[in-house]
Amino acid sequence: MLMQPQSPNPDFDFMLKNNSQPKRGLGLPAMSKPVKITAAVITGIVLLIIISSALSGHKGGGTQTVIAAIARGQEIVRVSQLIQPEQFQDPGTAALAATVSSTLSSQQAQLLIYLSQSHTKPSSLQLAADTDKSVDSQIQTAAQNNQLDSAYKNYLDQSLARYQSELEAAYKSVGPRGQQILKDAFDSNKVLLASAPLKT
Repeated sequence: MLMQPQSPNPDFDFMLKNNSQPKRGLGLPAMSKPVKITAAVITGIVLLIIISSALSGHKGGGTQTVIAAIARGQEIVRVSQLIQPEQFQDPGTAALAATVSSTLSSQQAQLLIYLSQSHTKPSSLQLAADTDKSVDSQIQTAAQNNQLDSAYKNYLDQSLARYQSELEAAYKSVGPRGQQILKDAFDSNKVLLASAPLKT
């Protein structure tokens, strides 16, 4: 009598059956092709915005601080050019006024070029933000009292220090190209602050 092969124990059927499910990719839900394309485009746009923000060196805040520095520098130049060299009693003070005027004018030109290359054009109102006409009357009064040299040097000492702070604030908010221009301006300004006429 032939023995019938016994069927395997039904408790172990799961081992013999191939119940493996087809593997899915990354666990993403099934999406139609147009939906996938739209998602990819949106992701690309978001990445472009993030990258351009990083490369612009905080353009919005950065340009505003640069404009503030330019406005401060332009006011110092305006006051320095307001006084005729022959009005000073000390030739050293007259030479300082000329040096300040030419140095800061050059810095303002470079900073304006930088802003232009960053597609920013400050308005004349922004550039005149630090104009203080009361300084004009103070200079005139000092000239009448034979105190013009000391009055101008006091003005410069305070104004150049404020300008230095504006340059430092701008430096922290722009990219590498702007930082180099601002660093050069800061270093030149430091030399002016340490010049002999301002120390006497």
